[in-house]
Amino acid sequence: MRVFDVSPSARGPLAIEISSALGRRRAARVVEAIPGAHIKRRPKLIARLDQEVFCEFELEGQQFNIWEPHGSSGRYWIGPSSGKKTPVLLRVRQAFIDHKTPARRGIARWITKA
Repeated sequence: MRVFDVSPSARGPLAIEISSALGRRRAARVVEAIPGAHIKRRPKLIARLDQEVFCEFELEGQQFNIWEPHGSSGRYWIGPSSGKKTPVLLRVRQAFIDHKTPARRGIARWITKA
């Protein structure tokens, strides 16, 4: 999966962005598959429109959020709750890079072959 770094300087990402096409629940599942990650708050099946932060998790004692900024550009933002850079984010980043999205099915797959 393609991951976009949010980095104000060249010293590593402050946060990452992923496509919202992945979906809230699947994004949480990717995090859940990281060894040592603990989901503190999962995305609800029916989310309130004003709820930007939809998933909270802990990894190596640090708190992280996954949220969709209001009026987003089609991406989810993933970063530490503290807003400070952390090398632990690189583990989260790699998990999303390694994630394989399921193959497209049906007509969408047929159209892309044409």
